[in-house]
Amino acid sequence: MWKLLRSNALFRRLFLGEAFSSFGDSAMFLSLAIWAKDLTGSDAAAGIVFLIITAPGLTAPLLGHLVDRVQRRPLLLRMYFGMAVLVPSLLLVRGAGQLWIIYLVTLAYGLVFATPARQALLKDLLPSDDAVAARSLLITTREGVRIVSPVAGAGVYAAFGGGALAYLGSATFLVAGFVLLSVRVVESEPEPAGEPLRRALPAGFRFVLGVPLLRRLTLAMVGFLGVVGLLETAAFAAVDQGLGRQPEFIGVMASVQGGGSVVGGVLAGLLVKRVGEARSSGAGYALVSAGLVLCVSQHTALFLVGAALIGTGLPFVAVAIGTASHLYAPARMQGRVNSAVSTLTDTAQTMSIAAGAALIVLVDYRVMYGAMALSAVACALAVALRPAAVPPVAPSVADEGPPPADAPGGRGSP
Repeated sequence: MWKLLRSNALFRRLFLGEAFSSFGDSAMFLSLAIWAKDLTGSDAAAGIVFLIITAPGLTAPLLGHLVDRVQRRPLLLRMYFGMAVLVPSLLLVRGAGQLWIIYLVTLAYGLVFATPARQALLKDLLPSDDAVAARSLLITTREGVRIVSPVAGAGVYAAFGGGALAYLGSATFLVAGFVLLSVRVVESEPEPAGEPLRRALPAGFRFVLGVPLLRRLTLAMVGFLGVVGLLETAAFAAVDQGLGRQPEFIGVMASVQGGGSVVGGVLAGLLVKRVGEARSSGAGYALVSAGLVLCVSQHTALFLVGAALIGTGLPFVAVAIGTASHLYAPARMQGRVNSAVSTLTDTAQTMSIAAGAALIVLVDYRVMYGAMALSAVACALAVALRPAAVPPVAPSVADEGPPPADAPGGRGSP
């Protein structure tokens, strides 16, 4: 990963922009919810912030289709600079009557997050040999900033008020946009229009299901997230009933899990390089399973070790499926393939989170942890035991090298 940062100036700039963007996103989400709560005194008003953030994910297939039909870098620039202009509208919020402005900005954040343009641009930017290192580094950075950015955003809000959030959010998008302006990337030709929308939209799903390795990785993640969403509720019961601690201890658990994710992001790239996506994903599920078992313990130290193992294992799964999507899908399928995977996995996770909230009053939290651990073991066996054959790599334009400056018909983002 560090060699990639040193040797590839284009990726280094893109990585810097992504780091600022990730920091701004995760710093704002919690702070906007706190602001909504302060303005209205309503927990429901705060909860709606999180609902609105996820709502654009419902349009992921359409967004993926758009990303495959346009140049990705100009699209990202429009989104970044558009957000830099929109976020300062938060300065107009004076009371509950302007709550709709917070919701509007939140919706825009969710739209940027749900659009797979950044993942798709990586395919054109990076030689295939660098895909694993890039995915690993981006996930490591994303998890790292999530440890501190929500606290930083909430601290800025508490100290300086909501107006400061407007400046913080706008600044992070401006930095990301100006950094991306310095990235000159040769992009693959957008997919031509003409295919009926009813066939173009589900093309990503057809591709994922048609490639055995991608299909198995995706279905395993869907099965896993379809159960592990119980953790969102069960963790509170484990802290309260198991450890006898106050709910605030969840923050300690989240920090420990985040630290594990940073370690996992670094290790995942090394393992995927050595043993491939399937076995790396299996190792991730196994680590998560072990962590879930330890979290049933009534000893705080063991509980935190379990949280660290869960955090360490999850990036193995994410790097594996992200690398497979990058390597084995053509450049102009990247948007739809990434959106197909996210639609399937996000839907499964949302359903299991809802199920956890309903079941916690009926089922002992230890049973829920056991079910999640068994699910993780089953997924580990499904992907790592007799793994699917590795498909041929779909070459990137970066594999061919940039065309000469005076070559006729050379492509690129201006």
